[in-house]
Amino acid sequence: MLKNILLFAEAASGTVANLVFGIRLALIALVLICTVFCIVVVLKQSGNTDEVSAITGSSSKQDESETYYGKNAGSRKEARLKLWTYIALGVIAVSCIVLICLQLLP
Repeated sequence: MLKNILLFAEAASGTVANLVFGIRLALIALVLICTVFCIVVVLKQSGNTDEVSAITGSSSKQDESETYYGKNAGSRKEARLKLWTYIALGVIAVSCIVLICLQLLP
């Protein structure tokens, strides 16, 4: 009877180890995908200043349109890019914390 319990414990620990390994692998892949996504999204965002215009105080931006939609189209796009950046960085942070916790398992 004891021998059967030990065999069951060995088999169960092997499947748990395989499960943890699979979860780790999936989390590492998720972190890598989110990292590349963050890099692309950040590169698509425009900077806060336009080269030397911050020093001179001049504005080099041309008015694209005088309509409300034309004035706010850029800010909506920037807001969406910032939101996706925050989401992807949050996924990276949570995934890394879970990976660290899984690393502590025996």
